[in-house]
Amino acid sequence: MATSETWDDPNRCPFCGDALASPGAGFLAHVAEAPECEDRFDAWRDRVGGDVGGGWSG
Repeated sequence: MATSETWDDPNRCPFCGDALASPGAGFLAHVAEAPECEDRFDAWRDRVGGDVGGGWSG
């Protein structure tokens, strides 16, 4: 697991750096299979949810 988040390559998981099959659906499939990344994604979504007008639907 990477020690820092990397958000500059949509073809890699921003939490662990693993290559993704695709930036959208591939990311969702990855977090479904990687519990650590899923936990970090859920925490990130909780933090930014209030910042997005109308809530976060993703």
